[in-house]
Amino acid sequence: MQWPSTRVTHVGLSVTDIDRYIDFGVNALGMKVMKRAAGRFATLSFGYQHHDIALLPVPPGTPKAHGAGLHHICFDLGNYQNWVLAFGRLVDAGVRVDRVTDHRTGVGIYFSDPEGNQFEFWYEAFSSMEEAIENGRLMSEEFEENYVGYPVDQAQLYRDYQAMKARCDEAPAASPARELEPA
Repeated sequence: MQWPSTRVTHVGLSVTDIDRYIDFGVNALGMKVMKRAAGRFATLSFGYQHHDIALLPVPPGTPKAHGAGLHHICFDLGNYQNWVLAFGRLVDAGVRVDRVTDHRTGVGIYFSDPEGNQFEFWYEAFSSMEEAIENGRLMSEEFEENYVGYPVDQAQLYRDYQAMKARCDEAPAASPARELEPA
């Protein structure tokens, strides 16, 4: 049986401080608060659906789990420009980026939220999912030796972000959005 096409519709997170998490979501990730019940519930959206993250409080006195559990949550940002701009936004917001990795099928920016949950912002390397799936099946000596991927120069990535941001800031507000490559 083959599953129909799937995607992550949203992630539900148990958090110790909903307001602190909302601040992270709005300021570091650029999300919007969609719904909020003071201290009891909130939903955040990147702006393309009703919610991407649901926040629920951890009951007082609950011990933090150790070991096995959620490894990371990944969001595909759709294109290189969005990916680079997201990296810069994280850095500018003071979020520590754990690593940026070229996985050959795509590149990922790994960082943690205020609760210690790891996130990945992804940019797909292939123009179609069919091509990505076919390439993802290929095994090579290079992949066998380094199945995780290769580090990306974060200093260069931030310079690319600054160049893109400067060009976006200079563009007339009425002009249509365009794909920007690093300078």
